[in-house]
Amino acid sequence: MTLAVLQVGAFPFPLGQGSQVYVGGMCGALAAAGARVWLATYGGEGAWPAGVERVPMPRLDALQSPRSGPHAGKLLLDAALVMSVARVLRRDRIDVVHAHNVEAPFVAALARALCAARVPLVYNLHTSLEEELPAYWRRGLAGKVAGPLGRAVDHAIPRMADACVALSERAEVHLRAHGAERVVRIGPGVNVDELRGGDAARARARWGLDDRHWVLYTGNTDAYQDLDLLMEAMHHVPDAGLLMATSSLPEEVWAYVDAARLSRDRVRVAQVHGLPDLADALSVGAIAAVPRRLCAGFPIKLLNTLGAGVVTVAAAGSAQPIAGCVRADDTPQALGRALRACLAEPDQLLKLGREARAEVAAQWSWAARATELLQFYATLM
Repeated sequence: MTLAVLQVGAFPFPLGQGSQVYVGGMCGALAAAGARVWLATYGGEGAWPAGVERVPMPRLDALQSPRSGPHAGKLLLDAALVMSVARVLRRDRIDVVHAHNVEAPFVAALARALCAARVPLVYNLHTSLEEELPAYWRRGLAGKVAGPLGRAVDHAIPRMADACVALSERAEVHLRAHGAERVVRIGPGVNVDELRGGDAARARARWGLDDRHWVLYTGNTDAYQDLDLLMEAMHHVPDAGLLMATSSLPEEVWAYVDAARLSRDRVRVAQVHGLPDLADALSVGAIAAVPRRLCAGFPIKLLNTLGAGVVTVAAAGSAQPIAGCVRADDTPQALGRALRACLAEPDQLLKLGREARAEVAAQWSWAARATELLQFYATLM
């Protein structure tokens, strides 16, 4: 029997950010493995995963934002998403609903209730709202309630789902601490072939890179990424430059640079709008950094950098036990020292990079992850 899976994400899609990259990779891999896959999200621009059916959603572009975090438009977007998911549940045979991140489980649960559908609901933890919400609500009454409100939501979501997917050991501990009874740990995947083909000469000319070592950051500039830590750390790596490969606005990068009193001459902003841009950035990064202090899920950018053979220094809250991932304490001095120490040993850096690429290719493929997911889904039916 062909398994029918409805994936739900309350975010713009396609979009080159961590959760969206993860969901797109998962859906494409499940479809390639023989499942029938629907994907319900807000609208977006870019390549749709091959073999995946798009759930129709009203065009509400004026309400959307590529930024993470709460905003007023999400109320109407989520209401429209509820109706879209409910239509699929009424019309098609769905075996499993797989909901991602914070809002999607509420969307899926409400749609399931509207249809009186007895379909297993899987919650996929990407982040802890208790950790992330204070990054957006910092002042006044909102700042005071952000942590407790996030904790309450974190506590509620696992209890409304029939089962949970944890991307890491840290995520599994978090889910069980908040009452989840059925948890399976299945990490993310990556297609390493998509990370190849970067042109270093083209990248250097395109972004004005000189011959110094370039520390690479890939991802958005939202507050929870702790870019202030990375900017301060660069003061302790004075001979290196910082290449910010992002789809966020350049002025958001420069705001962090100026706040840290880092010379703009040491920073380049590479606008990344697809895999070719990312591959170019990966081809010139001597080393990468993941400064996020708190990450209950899994930083997807870590698989991209390591899969491309770029050794990555990660703050303790983001580090994972993968070859080529160097853990650093969550201070600018520690992060800077770790970056400087790695750059000081180029032969060791190359060796670690080769080991990282080989391990990610062998153990973190989307094909393997799809097999694990399908086996897990079968236990819920």
